[in-house]
Amino acid sequence: MTDAVVRELRERIVSGELAPGMRIDINTLASELGVSHTPVREAILHLEGLGMVTRQPYRGTVVTGIDPNRLEEITALRIDLEGRATLLGVPRLSEHDIARMRELHEELAADEADGSLGSDGFNGLNREFHGVVYAAADSPTLLRLIETLQDEADRIRLRVDMQGSTAPAFHAEILRACERRDAQAACEATRRHLLESFFALRGGDRAPGEGILAGVIRDTKMETIR
Repeated sequence: MTDAVVRELRERIVSGELAPGMRIDINTLASELGVSHTPVREAILHLEGLGMVTRQPYRGTVVTGIDPNRLEEITALRIDLEGRATLLGVPRLSEHDIARMRELHEELAADEADGSLGSDGFNGLNREFHGVVYAAADSPTLLRLIETLQDEADRIRLRVDMQGSTAPAFHAEILRACERRDAQAACEATRRHLLESFFALRGGDRAPGEGILAGVIRDTKMETIR
């Protein structure tokens, strides 16, 4: 029951239904979800540990604010962890997994043309596309860390005007690499995809010359167009 409440609250926070600074009332939420207070309290403690909610004096539990300045740190960690999950996952992909990735890629490519999905719909399909590979890595702890970072990135993305989208081209490259089970190529495409998404969110800023993201770019020997 607690896990179900955690999932519901995470979805509402990431989608913006529960906006930063909004108070979460335990009594109201328990009544709305038809559960006792205990799983709601436990869910809030879990989300507090993830940094998604904060308990404040005289206000109770509120949704944590969004700090776009953390995007560089989040991107650096995602490049490292999602690249690692891709290296582990690609060799274990089944034909069913590949078929599902093709379906998701087609849906995402269609959205590029008509924009029918909206931000929430795109984020959901985008995460599912990459999640097929990450789930195949069979590393639950790694997957939990990735999902937490994705939540933070999605919260920022929903409140920032992206300057163009590089997703369709990178998804196609990742899919081709997965089809031939080339883990290294899929890893490199995934890492560049994350980096270019960072640039798009930052309005085309140049690659940082120092800091955690600059270190990851050097360590992974990524080439950028910036």
